[in-house]
Amino acid sequence: MNKYLYKITFVFLVSLTAISCSDFLDVVPQDKILEDQTYSSEAGVQNVHNGIYLQLSGDNLYGGHLSMDAVEILGQQYNMGGSHVKNRIANYAYAESVPKGTFSNIWESAFTTILSVNKFLESIEEHSGVISIEKANLLKGEAIAIRAMLHFDMLRMYGPIYKVAPADPSIPYYDAAVTSNNKLLPATEVILKVVKDLDNAIVLLQNDPILTNGRYAASTAFDGNPYYAANRGQRMNLLAAKCLKARVLLYAGDKTGASAVANEVINAAKTVPSFGWTSNLDATNSANPDRIFSSENFFSLSDFTLYLKQRALFDASISEFEIYSPLLSRINAVFESNDNDYRSLPTWKIPSTGGKTQKLFYKYEDVPDKTKLFRFQIPMFKLSEMYLIATETAATPAESFTFLNTLRFNRGLTNVAATAVLATEITKEYRKEFIGEGQLFFYYKRINSTTIPNGSAASGNVSMTALQYVVPLPDAEINFQ
Repeated sequence: MNKYLYKITFVFLVSLTAISCSDFLDVVPQDKILEDQTYSSEAGVQNVHNGIYLQLSGDNLYGGHLSMDAVEILGQQYNMGGSHVKNRIANYAYAESVPKGTFSNIWESAFTTILSVNKFLESIEEHSGVISIEKANLLKGEAIAIRAMLHFDMLRMYGPIYKVAPADPSIPYYDAAVTSNNKLLPATEVILKVVKDLDNAIVLLQNDPILTNGRYAASTAFDGNPYYAANRGQRMNLLAAKCLKARVLLYAGDKTGASAVANEVINAAKTVPSFGWTSNLDATNSANPDRIFSSENFFSLSDFTLYLKQRALFDASISEFEIYSPLLSRINAVFESNDNDYRSLPTWKIPSTGGKTQKLFYKYEDVPDKTKLFRFQIPMFKLSEMYLIATETAATPAESFTFLNTLRFNRGLTNVAATAVLATEITKEYRKEFIGEGQLFFYYKRINSTTIPNGSAASGNVSMTALQYVVPLPDAEINFQ
């Protein structure tokens, strides 16, 4: 953890450049004085807290590799065949330079951010009284839930196939800002710590303004301060923490617990302002399509470089050796050649320029109307996932198909028959619903699917075992265990 401490100190310093350097001259230790100065004001506390979200949207985390990039390549979402620059990631060649560097960077960025969270939590306790208890609880609840999310995603990527070997060593867990490496824990212990963090976060977030004011609107709570009361849908709020808990419990095989939490969120969404299924008119609007179904997102991460990333990965001008795009036959198979599905058009289109004959990905393309609130947003937790969890964990098949068909209806599709194979239908929806959001590979790993469709071939599957599903720990971590 030593190198992470140096990195987070740098991030901390950069986020506070508005503070006069002259205030710190000839004072030792500099880092402690800087911390005290920062946490002496409410604006300083907010600066550091907001810096955590900026780290989350970085290229190595949810602004890139954990949403639309590396983890989607592992899920065979794109054609990475032949001489494509990311071919070795698509082939799970983890010991080779490109995959090894990519997954080392993900690990390092995740644990650097976890250290940021822990430093924030310790510092806000040490400087209690700068903001009210109510405000502090909100910020601490968000931070603890973020810590849980990062550990869980590192477990999903670098840990064992939980369904097969839950007691195997997996990753360390850091709930304090330490500079030494914690030991690797069995995956079961990591899950327990994640759930404990989420339960604590949920308690701290119990008065979240999102419950009364929805995703965007400001509230009179917390002195009407917009940092606490507005745009709650762009923060790790109470409902997002519960979504994460449902996801974690299902991953751990606790279907009863996952069902209860998913249903709690589904019912809450019916009463919270501005939540609800995104209409066909909004999703497929020819001028300003809401391709991320924003009214369904409990938490969308803000990334103000999102459109640069869209162009860098998916633009028609990119060469075939660098573009992230599926084979036409593969994406048609995902949507069963049905463009009535709101997720098909306008997210997937054959471009009119650039010479490409395959459908390209437009989910994160900008829209002309710059006042649209869904701009720059990457979905993190969605209503559709809660319906899929409820589908998978319902007490009876009839209840399962009710949840599934509700989702399908709100995607422009007809009901599936009660005679359909439920597991097959759930997999179909995961393949359609989460493209560019980093969930499909983890779904396959959770159910321990022995094969998945080969994204780099017009037909056929990739055989999947622990060799493909379990990303090796970086050398820097192994060497210090």
